[in-house]
Amino acid sequence: MPTSSARVEAWKSAWESRDPARVVALYTRDATHQSALIAKIYPQLGRLSLQGHHEIGVYARRGLERYTELMFEILSVTESGDRAAIEYRRHSNLDAANPAHVLELIEWRDALISSVRVFHFDA
Repeated sequence: MPTSSARVEAWKSAWESRDPARVVALYTRDATHQSALIAKIYPQLGRLSLQGHHEIGVYARRGLERYTELMFEILSVTESGDRAAIEYRRHSNLDAANPAHVLELIEWRDALISSVRVFHFDA
């Protein structure tokens, strides 16, 4: 696994824990989270961007309750200042033998996420 910072390790560990409160605690109060999966998991919003702890919390709770197992196989991490690009394969009970290929672009404010954009690629 590529080496990464403590904050990237905290991000990975929180999502793999499947604990929505732990995930939300990674974000600043005014954080944004963008992903095409928002339309599937939180369709009531009518948009592909979450704003703030409440919306991120609803999304994390709904999204994570689908998993009985979740593990990120980190393929690459590029970090510069307050930005990180993390490419990984998501292994889960939903993915079976075809792990999802994902890239997350994270902007940090100190140790917390202020913005994230998630890209899912077809296998």
